[in-house]
Amino acid sequence: MNDCWNFFRYAEISQSEEITALFNKNKMWFSHLDKNHFIRKIKKKECIYESGILITFKILSSSSKLGTFAVEPGNTILEQIIKNQEKSNSDLLRHTFIKFVNCAVGSVYLAVNKKNTRAINFYNNMKMEIVSETKLDYKESSYSCEFGYIFKGRKSYFKNFAN
Repeated sequence: MNDCWNFFRYAEISQSEEITALFNKNKMWFSHLDKNHFIRKIKKKECIYESGILITFKILSSSSKLGTFAVEPGNTILEQIIKNQEKSNSDLLRHTFIKFVNCAVGSVYLAVNKKNTRAINFYNNMKMEIVSETKLDYKESSYSCEFGYIFKGRKSYFKNFAN
């Protein structure tokens, strides 16, 4: 990781209850996640919790799948992003997201359920592009056979966006 990552506030184990509660409020989209998932991400420093914005991610050292879409090594997968309504606002969400994309290794890829129109609108507004449609596989969820989009964001999309 580059020095840019030092400017994020990473989640701490002591925040795992707060983070889990945040996802439980949005169980419709995140029912496949549990507290242990976040504890693992926190320990690996793959969980940012800054200004009420939570981002979990993975920097790929080998090829990985997002649904049925293959993402090559040297890129970053944004796994989850959520805003704590009590601690943050949309401006902070945009700022943190832009900072994340600009710090990320390679391009940023993410998967979003087709029914999650709020997230889709956000990614479109952030100038990300849909690169594929895919079947999403949430193994332990009522959404086990949902369909979604794979979005891709590159640093070049965001350099002039903040103005």
